[in-house]
Amino acid sequence: MKLLRHALVAACALAALDANAQAATYKFATNIANAGTSADLLNDFAKGVEERTEGRVTFKFFWNGVLGSQEDYLQQIQRGVVDVGLINSATLENLIPAFGVINLPYVFRTPEEYGQVMNDPKVKEILFNSAQEHRFVPLGYLSTGFRSIYTSRPVEKVEDLAGLKIRTMSSETYLEMLRSFGAVPTPLARSELFAGMQQGVVDGAEGGLAGLYDGKLGEVAKWALDTNQTRLTDFAVTSLKFRDRVSEDDLKIVYEEFEHVSAESLAIGDAHQQEAAQKAADEMGVTLVHIDTEPLMKSVEPMYEKAREDEAKRPLLDAIFEIEGREL
Repeated sequence: MKLLRHALVAACALAALDANAQAATYKFATNIANAGTSADLLNDFAKGVEERTEGRVTFKFFWNGVLGSQEDYLQQIQRGVVDVGLINSATLENLIPAFGVINLPYVFRTPEEYGQVMNDPKVKEILFNSAQEHRFVPLGYLSTGFRSIYTSRPVEKVEDLAGLKIRTMSSETYLEMLRSFGAVPTPLARSELFAGMQQGVVDGAEGGLAGLYDGKLGEVAKWALDTNQTRLTDFAVTSLKFRDRVSEDDLKIVYEEFEHVSAESLAIGDAHQQEAAQKAADEMGVTLVHIDTEPLMKSVEPMYEKAREDEAKRPLLDAIFEIEGREL
């Protein structure tokens, strides 16, 4: 009996050591600050994974771009040096043209259309398969709501955008969109935007109107247009090495937890944009301009035609239009 007891104790000790050996902390890179809606969702995701895996899978976040730009840490993810990262669809478009389709202006006209498309299995398959060829895999997405336009000069109608220098990202889709609007697209680091508007380097920017209040841009941009032209999507992507290291059961939990925060981001993203824009109007004197977007929608139709001529983009654009029940 004594020998049996010792054997059981030894077996339990070995099992405990084995469990501890499987526990690991994984690097999660992002260029956002540990504050705000997206950061809260990421922290909720990490907490849920740690609890449900009983500590076998934990994440260490590297906030504020401490591991470099999105392009920098995406390369580290591809090499397996970083395990997970938050990469937006504009950055991914430069690597995989298919992602440019979900950046097209007015391809999503309502939050409901966006959610329906992003959760569709066919859409996921097209995006996920194209990514895996580049040695990373999308884990899920965060919705931050519609992007609009804000300016330091008075703008009351579409025609007033003509000739204005509007800050945007280095994405061909976003550059072409602003040219279609009659504006002059001006790529600029977001960290330089406040000073850029102060000094007249740019006349405004396209982005979420929440930035007027959350990022204090309403101090220099006093006109906000609810153009709602695009929805930049933040994707959490993992290295192939991460998928190999995490057990099948724990990987299932990781996906389930990110699916949960994706759904939550859909529920709160647009509401936050509207609430923060209203705060900018009430507390910072920003004028909210309700603009007729029909001319803007009409101006970008050639972008759809061009996308359908691209073999890499046509399948996804056709799938989206089928889901939305619309024609080119």
